[in-house]
Amino acid sequence: MSRRRGFTLIELLVVIAIIAVLISLLLPAVQSAREAARRAQCVNNMKQLALAAHNYHDVNGKFPAGLYLHPVFGPQGLAWNNSSWIVLLLPQMEQSAVHNAVNFNIMWGDQLGGGWRWNRAVYMGQQNMTVRMTILNSLICPSDNSPDIDNTNADEIIGQQGAGTSYVGNLGDNCLACNPTPGAVVICADTGRLCRGPQLGHHRTSAIGAGQDIENGGIAGSGIFWAWGSNVGVAQVTDGTSNTLMIGEQIRRVTRWNCWVHANQTIGSTAIPLNFRLPVPNVENWTRQYSFRSQHPGGGNFAMCDGSVKFLKDTIAFPIYQGLSTRGQGEVISADAY
Repeated sequence: MSRRRGFTLIELLVVIAIIAVLISLLLPAVQSAREAARRAQCVNNMKQLALAAHNYHDVNGKFPAGLYLHPVFGPQGLAWNNSSWIVLLLPQMEQSAVHNAVNFNIMWGDQLGGGWRWNRAVYMGQQNMTVRMTILNSLICPSDNSPDIDNTNADEIIGQQGAGTSYVGNLGDNCLACNPTPGAVVICADTGRLCRGPQLGHHRTSAIGAGQDIENGGIAGSGIFWAWGSNVGVAQVTDGTSNTLMIGEQIRRVTRWNCWVHANQTIGSTAIPLNFRLPVPNVENWTRQYSFRSQHPGGGNFAMCDGSVKFLKDTIAFPIYQGLSTRGQGEVISADAY
């Protein structure tokens, strides 16, 4: 009679241990491969967005402004309806249907929080809510696992739902927590880091009229986009298009300012370092959140003004980081500096 031999308990445990070791060795490789794929998709998203900006430039002679000034509020240079530079790019992003659905005569919500002075009955409402809640996959980094729609928004849509963006325009090195003289570079008493005036690029060229804000001219923001301001063209990027940031990443859930349709929620400053994290998360703290950060390990993707996409490391020297964000300050930055 033949005798059948089975596994002993020790042999079974050894096999299980070997399988566990193999899995532990393979899992990081699998996760790394997945992150590489997500990062590649993020790069593609940013390239498409930069290409759309250049197509807009070809038609209009400049990149889109950080907000949309509409004749309904008066002559050019007066009050605004808060549409972001992304909204203006929609036709170049093959999103003409979404663009055509925007009512440019009104703001994006109906809240008067934040000191907005618009006539609620005339300029505010929920007519743009459908567009405001439209999720555009090309604006979402696959590594950003934030909710696609949230009610963590600000300004006239405070507390209201809106779709976010993982990609925001480069404001420049303008300060967040203080307000130096326009063009002046100081050490911010609040952050302890260098920043440039005026705060957020909000420099008014004349007095505020009744219920109107004044467009702040071309000297305010040191980068490409800012919440109130003139368009910037390639001719104004005198530091070189390959050495000037156009678009960077953000993590949507980190900040209240993340809705893609809104001018004041689609830009970031280099007044604080890349991937700066608060010790205690606080979406309300815009002086620490209105900036660039990414879920990619070690740094973040940035689209340059020449349309290329580069990965900046967390360890980039702060002066170099700020120098890349300004369009015409004359910094000399070598390619091996970042």
